[in-house]
Amino acid sequence: MASSTSSARVNSKAAPAAIAVATTTTTAPPPVSSSSSAPVSGPASLAGAAPPAPSATSGFPAVTLSDLIGQQLKHLNPDELLHKDELQLLVLLTPVQRQKLSRDLEDVELGASTSTAAPLSRPENAEEDEDLIGAVGGLGISSPPTTKEPLLDFRPQVLKWFQHLRHQSGHFKSEEESRRLREAGNDSYRKERHPLKASDLFTEAIFLAPARNTLAAALAHANRSLALFDCGLYAESYDDCLCALDLGYPEEYLPLIKLRQAACALKLRNFALCEEHLHELLHIELNQVFETRTHELWHQCEVLKVERFEMAVQTGDDLDTNDSKAFEIAWLDNSSSLHTTRALAKNALIFESEAVAMVPSGNCRVCDHCGITQFIPFPCIYCSNRQVVYCSRKCRFKHAAIHAVECFGHQIELFESFGEVFGMPRLLQLAFRMLITGLPEMLSHCRKKPTLSKLWAAINGSLQERQDIAYSAVLRLERLREERPSDTVIALALVCHILAIYLSKCTMFFEQLEKSLPTASRMSSAEWELLCAALLMRHIGQLRHRSLTACRSFVLPADPHVFSPLNEFQLWAAPMRLQEGRLHLLAGEVAVVSYAVYPDTLSLCRHSCSSTICAKFSGRKVTALALLDLPAGSGIYNCFAGGNFQQMPREERSKQLQERGIKCHCNACQMAQSEDQFHKFHRYRCDNPKCMEIFTPKALPHAPNLRWWLSEEYTQPEFNGAELIQCPHCGEFQKLEWFWAFTTSLIDCELIEERCKLYAAIERAENQLMDLHECKVALARLLLEQCLMVHRAHVSLLVAHFSHYSTFHFIVFILVIRITYH
Repeated sequence: MASSTSSARVNSKAAPAAIAVATTTTTAPPPVSSSSSAPVSGPASLAGAAPPAPSATSGFPAVTLSDLIGQQLKHLNPDELLHKDELQLLVLLTPVQRQKLSRDLEDVELGASTSTAAPLSRPENAEEDEDLIGAVGGLGISSPPTTKEPLLDFRPQVLKWFQHLRHQSGHFKSEEESRRLREAGNDSYRKERHPLKASDLFTEAIFLAPARNTLAAALAHANRSLALFDCGLYAESYDDCLCALDLGYPEEYLPLIKLRQAACALKLRNFALCEEHLHELLHIELNQVFETRTHELWHQCEVLKVERFEMAVQTGDDLDTNDSKAFEIAWLDNSSSLHTTRALAKNALIFESEAVAMVPSGNCRVCDHCGITQFIPFPCIYCSNRQVVYCSRKCRFKHAAIHAVECFGHQIELFESFGEVFGMPRLLQLAFRMLITGLPEMLSHCRKKPTLSKLWAAINGSLQERQDIAYSAVLRLERLREERPSDTVIALALVCHILAIYLSKCTMFFEQLEKSLPTASRMSSAEWELLCAALLMRHIGQLRHRSLTACRSFVLPADPHVFSPLNEFQLWAAPMRLQEGRLHLLAGEVAVVSYAVYPDTLSLCRHSCSSTICAKFSGRKVTALALLDLPAGSGIYNCFAGGNFQQMPREERSKQLQERGIKCHCNACQMAQSEDQFHKFHRYRCDNPKCMEIFTPKALPHAPNLRWWLSEEYTQPEFNGAELIQCPHCGEFQKLEWFWAFTTSLIDCELIEERCKLYAAIERAENQLMDLHECKVALARLLLEQCLMVHRAHVSLLVAHFSHYSTFHFIVFILVIRITYH
């Protein structure tokens, strides 16, 4: 196994290359089995699950990703891995593949290091096909015999790791806990008459329901459908009814669910669907109550059909539109960029586009298909971590082809396991999704009998230039190129190989690819693995360069999609309607909710630390507006660092950009006083009465971008009064007594004496923090959040807290600054 130093080396070098990401820590559920069609392609197929996997034994080997990668790195010399493209690198890293390939790569120059390798042979061992896990899991793994050569051991070790992940799935799901929450929801609905609170409880009952017994989830879906119907969410209520039926809702309660479906269809003005369900009810033996309700719905349907009328619709001739594109793709130095086609005024729309691939960041529940944050989530019942949710069954159906490939990976928490070694596991998942989304589409355009070498040459040539294939735009994206393969590059290549093995042994993806090719052609699994691993490596290089987009959105302080003791459901009087006096509870922040790729628009923008566009995200869509007047033919620039010249110092920006292979020479970086805009938000007045000079501190070792109030190295109690910031004029360290007094009093802000101390600390801070200091924003936010948490249910008390006019004025002023600045 790999030594600890090898594993640490991979982690320390891979993380910086992965830009920045917020990873989520999840507790895995017990192993779940399902059929190959299980992941949301149709709930009817979900019920027919394969037998459960065998339980883990005490002697099962503890295989980790660090072990797999560290073991390979010990036996690899980067100087011997010289290559001209990704396919060559994968061939050099996986010599076992060269013994299994069916066709000679005569068109690929392998170099001197592979000239003496064994010829590529056609057949694969028939026994190795018996270790398939299944498209979505269900069968065990029988690992092939190992050899002494470490590189040849990689495949069976990967399969053992998959099996280990499957057996170590956690147990956060509980049928008993799901039943308890469902009963609590029933009490809330019947006794408290609070359908929104009941809906939250039923939602958590769905998330906790085990997949081995889908009845618990079916009952929770059925109960939630009733609560949603009362809230006026008829489409979501109808979807819940379908989910309940698909997951095995008891047949004796079938009239109840069918009656609700008919009522939802009637509310949605889908009269044909309503009549269909009423016909189904008429063929079922009903009691008097259900029969009466059925005839009532039938009468209402007939009345509404008679009263229906066509509404006037505005035609295209009545609209003032301009269909000409505001941008075009220009080529310079063998690379593409965006330029304006006409003069654009400030705030004018430049482009709107939809992501070709998107993955949620894990910060909140986001629809895996459309990317919106939804009020009513529909999770995949078979994914152990339950992170895959949809806003509707329609989105779930559209995403079924992708999720069918990913579902088993979520069952064993494969993508989350990459966080053990890499700083950004979501980057790997996004590259994976780019591949499984685009490659099948591209192969359908291959008419000749392909070989691996010819297919790879076409992907780098004619297929890349096609304008009618969406995947071609992805392949044309620039990627990060390194002069020699580093440990990070090798580790990423090994992970690409692991994902290719996953596609081969755990899914039916390669079989689907074979169907896209002409009948006479066939490629072996080893060839498909090499091709997919090489394409994954290319996509990772693109994401490490400029193509990765962090989609930011407004997120509430406590995610309303997760039930919590803070009772966020009390915000709402009705769907999309806040209770009076609750607007202030929406004091949230802008957070990264997903990562996406926009190959035709945002990824083609040139970099500049003073961006000329403002990107707004809504689900998968991005809208770019001009930040200033742009003449015709001017370049369209976007900042690819973590912050622009106002939010981040030049040295920090340069470091981040270098990791992405970008050398910036924009005007903001070339100015003699390039840091003035950044320093404007970090100026202090020295608290030494004999000095009182205004200054900006130098870089702080544990506080990126001078935001020391965000660093635990400075804000822990033992650092109270520590020497943090030094005045360059008099050499005195700033006492920052107001900050320590503020943080101490903030804990007990419900006490009036502590609130007085808070107000005094804020006034002292205003004397030392100059102009639009970012720390002012932090203080205002901390005060608001703490007061809202303490008096969330007592708004009148909260208003009393802000009776002090100067403090209230200060907080409002700071919030206005925050909104303007960000």
